[in-house]
Amino acid sequence: MSPGGRAEAARLRRVIAGIEAKAGDSSADRAARPAPVPLARALDPALGGGLAADGLHEIVPASAQDGAAALAFALALAARFLDRRPASALLIGERFASLEHGALYGPGLAAHGLPLSRLVFVSAPDALAAFWAAEEALKSGAPAAVVAEIWDSRRYGLMASRRLLLAARKGGTPALVVLAGAPGQADALSTAAATRFEIAAAPSARRPAVAGRDLPGPFACAARLVKARREGGLGEAALQPGRGGPETLHAGPSRAVRLEWRYEERTFDEPAISFALAAEADDRPRAAPGRR
Repeated sequence: MSPGGRAEAARLRRVIAGIEAKAGDSSADRAARPAPVPLARALDPALGGGLAADGLHEIVPASAQDGAAALAFALALAARFLDRRPASALLIGERFASLEHGALYGPGLAAHGLPLSRLVFVSAPDALAAFWAAEEALKSGAPAAVVAEIWDSRRYGLMASRRLLLAARKGGTPALVVLAGAPGQADALSTAAATRFEIAAAPSARRPAVAGRDLPGPFACAARLVKARREGGLGEAALQPGRGGPETLHAGPSRAVRLEWRYEERTFDEPAISFALAAEADDRPRAAPGRR
């Protein structure tokens, strides 16, 4: 694309963001919206305190090998939202995605912190059917969260994402869309989502050996926040390298945050912060200065 074309595309994105920020976002509406759900100390400031409980959140695998990690991250977020409401979560899967990556495993979901008694599964024949099911469920406001794993990303764009966002706002229910068929495209998407994460698998800590074999530890991933929409009429802040300003966070491969899922508490381990250590205490008398 020519420099002039890129500038025009950027201008159109800003115009669309301004329209979306004004649509249905009065001060009364903002006051009535549910409080955000904290995610991690390193990411919450850019998210305005956490994930919007009535927003559209996109999860994109960093590569084709990271599809399972992206879905696991979305399911962890669903578990976080389940703690906020005594309702069930709706898990919608495009049929081809389950054929490509395998179906969800009940004991694995339970071990991930998701109570099976509060999960409803939907198998959609294609992406359009998955979008319809997600939109209707979101508008009803009945689920605690709606997770949709989409393989045919060609069907997903500004119009489809806008409908899901409006449905999430209407029902006060978060939408978690896993774009399994768009690995490595997190920076290229142009949608109405509130947030977008790029997820890569990360090594997990090993558990003590059983019968001579080490067991895999808790789920871990590298999460990069690619996009975060600021509310309050300020429009959208796309988190891209080389852009600054009060609504922008510099992002790139080095900004990925390692998160480890603690399924017992259904929370992510906070990234470690390094502090300078004080000198070791020493109550012994100082050595006498040597004579000259």
